[in-house]
Amino acid sequence: MLTESEPIKKNIVLVGGGHSHVHVLKRYGMHPQPGIRLTLISKDILIPYSGMVPGLISQTYKYSEGHIDLRRLASFANARLIHSSATQLDLLQKLVHVAERPPVKYDLLSLDIGSTPAVPSVSGAEHALPIKPLDKFLTEQEKIREEVINKKNTYNIVIIGGGAGGVELSLSLDQQLRRNNALLKKNPNHLTITIIESKSTLLPDFNSAARKNLLNHITKRKIISLTKSRVDIINSNSVKLNTGEVLAADKTILVTNAQPPNWLLNTGLALDNNGFVRIDDFLRSISHPEVYATGDIASMENYDLPKSGVYAVRQGPVLAENLRRVFIGKNPKPYRPQKQSLALITTGDNGAVAARGSLAVSGKWVWRWKDKIDRRWISNYQTLPEMTGHKNASNDISDIEKMRCGGCGAKVPASILNRALERIPIQKKEGLAQGIDAPDDAAVIIPPSDKALIQTVDQFRIFTDDPYLFARIAANHCLGDIFAMGAEPHSALAAIILPHDSEEIIAEDLYQLLSGATETLTEAGAVLAGGHTGEGAELAFGLTVNGYADPKKLLRKSGLKPDDTLILTKPLGTGVLFAADMQAKARADWIDSAFTSMLRSVGPCIPILQKYCASACTDVTGFGLMGHLIEMLSASNVIASINLKSLPLLSGAQELSLLGFESSLKQPNENSTKNNYQAIEHSTYPLIFDPQTAGGLLFGVPEQNAEQCIEELHKSTAPDATIIGSVSNNSASTSLVNFI
Repeated sequence: MLTESEPIKKNIVLVGGGHSHVHVLKRYGMHPQPGIRLTLISKDILIPYSGMVPGLISQTYKYSEGHIDLRRLASFANARLIHSSATQLDLLQKLVHVAERPPVKYDLLSLDIGSTPAVPSVSGAEHALPIKPLDKFLTEQEKIREEVINKKNTYNIVIIGGGAGGVELSLSLDQQLRRNNALLKKNPNHLTITIIESKSTLLPDFNSAARKNLLNHITKRKIISLTKSRVDIINSNSVKLNTGEVLAADKTILVTNAQPPNWLLNTGLALDNNGFVRIDDFLRSISHPEVYATGDIASMENYDLPKSGVYAVRQGPVLAENLRRVFIGKNPKPYRPQKQSLALITTGDNGAVAARGSLAVSGKWVWRWKDKIDRRWISNYQTLPEMTGHKNASNDISDIEKMRCGGCGAKVPASILNRALERIPIQKKEGLAQGIDAPDDAAVIIPPSDKALIQTVDQFRIFTDDPYLFARIAANHCLGDIFAMGAEPHSALAAIILPHDSEEIIAEDLYQLLSGATETLTEAGAVLAGGHTGEGAELAFGLTVNGYADPKKLLRKSGLKPDDTLILTKPLGTGVLFAADMQAKARADWIDSAFTSMLRSVGPCIPILQKYCASACTDVTGFGLMGHLIEMLSASNVIASINLKSLPLLSGAQELSLLGFESSLKQPNENSTKNNYQAIEHSTYPLIFDPQTAGGLLFGVPEQNAEQCIEELHKSTAPDATIIGSVSNNSASTSLVNFI
């Protein structure tokens, strides 16, 4: 007997990919809570672990060793991942406003967004580089290294802030720039590092033994420290102090006290004097108990905690448990911070200093100890167990799920539909006499008398947990057939299947889908004219798209001519990438790159194709490049030569293909075309059968127009457009496709 999936009843939204939230995701992946939907909103997908950042800076660790892949972790937790930034909260409506997309509704909200260094209220602060966000700093660090190497005279780095972060940064930069750099080994004076601290000593919050040990490292490494000093002016190449002294500064770096993001100030949450969220012992906002906060962004009412990652790590298990308890109606448990925390400060040379209370020890063995602790912690979130079955499975079928009707009884109720449609902009367009704003049974469209009506339909099962992003891509895919024929999109009808969840959840999912679809349609110059909604086992979305075209100017699959050059506007590989992603084996940056490509419309390419006399065109989708190419060749009675080395590929597609990952459609695609070519051994060969979602255009242009056509495509929305082969007469060749 199949186990039914329990309907989703509540949304728990996690904003930020901090140390507490990664634990929540891991906990819910290991121990799913039926009826809960987790949603993670994060502006970064690869998250550096703060404890390993000094090692990343000194290049003791590789990039992959010190980062957590939030996409894999979210997938493991069966959580939706929204790759964007929160911009505001509507506490009354319980909405998180998100950059460049519709708001996200929550029942419980948790903030773990960290902090940034406080920007000094001095002239020219915009010239300084903050240490956070960490990934931005790591990217800038590579530029600094190049600048140090290329500068003929001394390169000067000024670090504002002499706490643990500033000292650790100075020692790590010294290791990476001076000791790991052959040029600077020969001339160590080519680099100067200066720390500026307003208090009377560096490391004012550390015990005297630890401070003395670390200051010895600073002195030995010839790092300059200026205490009792404040910055008055920051210029692009200098820093002026309150004493009047001016320091040369090729790069000024902020490692000052933490500050929260500005958008929190206008949320209505209770904040402390520094702008951090005030929370009780249960990690809840004191003003809004449905909102939780942890890590640097939180300020506990009953404890004065420093801004340190160790507290976010310790708060994670309590947060995960309390979110579960609130959902099942149990009292939350308090978080009790340790009275004394262990501080481990790296010295950049495979050494470290440990401090707790009045005690301090140091040496290589301390580094090895710290390294073991850090690697053990991050491995919990990098190495995930294989999970089988539905993570939200439950033998207890709720009242929502009982006696679901079929036929028209499976339609989404009108109340839910109306709730979603009220939040969608009014859809108006010339020729649309009646659309979704009318109570009638169908849309009314009046076509122009001199145009041909072009129609196409496509539908998809959901391939990403984000319904807004899914609908954006799906709509873009559906529009591809219209564009490929040289038509202008006019309107569309939606066909939507939504899982059996609570009314609030269904309404929110429907709103996210319609928002994504209408946004893409609007960008294409089309409108949503109507559609149909129903309930089913999993979310699915499709569009019937209407377009108009001059019958004399239609682009078809037939029409390729000998001596045409074949051009492909997008890279291949979506099928293999998402096949691997289903098994959590694809890197987050690879999937992000695929999403970027899939969201890129082929519409702006059409005027360019027409300008350069395209002879035939199709969009590369489910049949893969080979399947669609053979359709064109057969219809045109010509053959083609394809250069496999020239095919544009999405990042990671070839690597994953070589590891054996493939779409379920890849083999049928290959079987359906194998009589039309001679199979060869080539690393790119399997990808010509890979089915594409929202793929590019494949078209032919006269050889003499090809280079100019490519140049213009690169300037529009087709930066990956590539010449992949040529067309010739169908002579005595037994193959429609030859590979070169």
